[in-house]
Amino acid sequence: MKVDTVCLRCHQKCDLVADVENGKIIGVSGVACIKGATIPDAMYHPDRLMHPLKRIGERGQGNWARISWDETLDTIGSKLKDIQERYGPEAIHWSGGSGEKQVADQAEMIARRLWPLPNSHWGRYSCVTPGGVAEMVTFGDYITYENGPDYEHTSCLVYWGSNPDVATPANAQKARSALRKGAKLIVIDPRPTPMAKRADIWLKIRPGTDMALALAMANVIVNEELYDKEFVDEYCTGFKRLREHVQRYSPDWAADVTWLSTDDIVRAARMFATTKPACIYQRCGATAQRVDATQTGRAIAILVALTGNVDVPGGNLLYFATFVDGRFWHTYLSSAGIKCPAQIEKRRMGARDYPLWNRRGPQMCNVPETVRGMFDGRIRALWCCGDNLIVSEMNSRKIWEAMKNELELIFVSEFCMTPTAELADFVLPAAFYTEVDNLVESFQYPYNYVTAMRKVTEPLGECKDDRWLAIELAKRMGVDIEPWGSVEDWLNWRLKLRGVTFDQVWDMPQHRLTFPREFRRYEKKFPPFGTISGKVELYSTELEYWGYDPLPVYNEPPESPVSTADLFREFPLIYTHRRLRNFQHSEDRHIERQRKLEPEPYLEIDPKTASKLGIKDGDWVHLETPTSSKKGWRVTYRARIVPELLEGVVVGPHGWWFPERPGPEHGCFDSNINALLTHDPPYDPVIGNTQCRGILCRIAKNEG
Repeated sequence: MKVDTVCLRCHQKCDLVADVENGKIIGVSGVACIKGATIPDAMYHPDRLMHPLKRIGERGQGNWARISWDETLDTIGSKLKDIQERYGPEAIHWSGGSGEKQVADQAEMIARRLWPLPNSHWGRYSCVTPGGVAEMVTFGDYITYENGPDYEHTSCLVYWGSNPDVATPANAQKARSALRKGAKLIVIDPRPTPMAKRADIWLKIRPGTDMALALAMANVIVNEELYDKEFVDEYCTGFKRLREHVQRYSPDWAADVTWLSTDDIVRAARMFATTKPACIYQRCGATAQRVDATQTGRAIAILVALTGNVDVPGGNLLYFATFVDGRFWHTYLSSAGIKCPAQIEKRRMGARDYPLWNRRGPQMCNVPETVRGMFDGRIRALWCCGDNLIVSEMNSRKIWEAMKNELELIFVSEFCMTPTAELADFVLPAAFYTEVDNLVESFQYPYNYVTAMRKVTEPLGECKDDRWLAIELAKRMGVDIEPWGSVEDWLNWRLKLRGVTFDQVWDMPQHRLTFPREFRRYEKKFPPFGTISGKVELYSTELEYWGYDPLPVYNEPPESPVSTADLFREFPLIYTHRRLRNFQHSEDRHIERQRKLEPEPYLEIDPKTASKLGIKDGDWVHLETPTSSKKGWRVTYRARIVPELLEGVVVGPHGWWFPERPGPEHGCFDSNINALLTHDPPYDPVIGNTQCRGILCRIAKNEG
């Protein structure tokens, strides 16, 4: 039997067809990557958790007893209620990652309203959030994230700090189609990614200096009058101030900062500005995981506005506007619309220190402050939902210590036992994506539909939907569960303003509810954009109001060859991250077909650096940062010599652990950069990001 479904193993949300026999998925078709192909491998893996487990003995000893769901719910619900009564709702922290995609996120939203739950975070706080907040204050919408570029119809595509063949393979296929039709390609990346190797212009930028490049490109576009005068005059505000501001950021200045040539910077600016339409896809390499992440996002967004490539075919499309106009509660929009009572909302950690983030972002708590709260008693309980927190989050050694010794209650919803689950009081078996009903918003062009996703098979064993868990715990806590007494109620509530039900969407062609896909919507709207002024804010009055720079101001990274020259002599390399095509962050290291593609943690090193250090391809090496060396911490990698990698830059995977190694740690501190990174300042002033890429390091060959 063939059953339509959607792959949720990364952000792309590809349509798939599952081949089902006797209630079991035996294969899938329509996949864009290995993660889609291995859905059955993950579902039916012998290590998959099937029943609720309760800890016996000390945390981390690995002794568990199987218990019933009734006992699980009664015990956890009672403890949560007790903690709330003693310390307030803010003492409970929910932590979610990319693990269960929208299922976990929706569980958090339900808990946020029903329990209530002010302190929660998605792993996206150091990922999409900085660029997203930057674009919200500039356009009132997301525009350069993976759900913004119109790859299929563009004439010039810019990949900025992104590797689409790994991160967004379905969209990469569409981009390659545009390239075959003659579209120009600009890639900004120190790594020789597949797209970089075929680019018309490849800018091998020094990690951490992307804002300098963006401001210099704006300098060229403004001074050579390559900007879209009609769009800027009609729909932008602050152009005169921007024009004056970018005079200090000349291409010559930027060349020295970025390690690029002046000619290449000018060529890239001209190509982007004069090849219409053009679009930019920026990701973590440019606008995340740094203390200037939000303002770098602003600088890149300004380039889209200056060239008029806003919501036009082949440009960068306004994403959320489609769902807002369609009156549908998109998962990410729900996070902004669903709030705790006002007096509880104010208790969110970071709400006072980062007010704009809590206004324009998805209302997440500040993670560094939350970890500190685990030690000083402000956080007493933790629910990890689709999140291998110890592995995927920075400061992993500190989080390990907090979970092992400080918290009163920890429960983890997971597919398999992870280092994080090893420290839980209760481990709860989560239903897989294909075992639940869901509403899935499009992340592929034309970004204008939502798909009803019926469960393909019944959940295995006693696996349960995390949204069900949030509702059932609310019942045990004795709170009013209206309007969501069941997952079905929740799904229908999200469609309520449309006047349809989940069942009705399932019966639509392709199981899709499709919204009108219009372009240049700002021409018909008043105000045209969802910003304070109603226009595209080149000079951000909203940032200015909250005390932040209204225009991006370049500063060197906290550690760099320039800002800490003496330190650079001792730690002469720059570390940055890379994503892996076969894994979604820390997931699936136990899935054999995926692990074969990258069986070990590889550190990419350029040939000259490797030669200087006597390192050969395949050698084991260790890496230290200035901070970790003082504590005697280091991580090890297998060396991979990469020709054409920018000299002096090393690139490693994050979130690595070894399921095959003994618990409870499973090697989570051995080859994971998060074991060296801390939550110490400085922070991004807008959202509180710490610096975890573009950092100084040194490496050496492991001896013996």
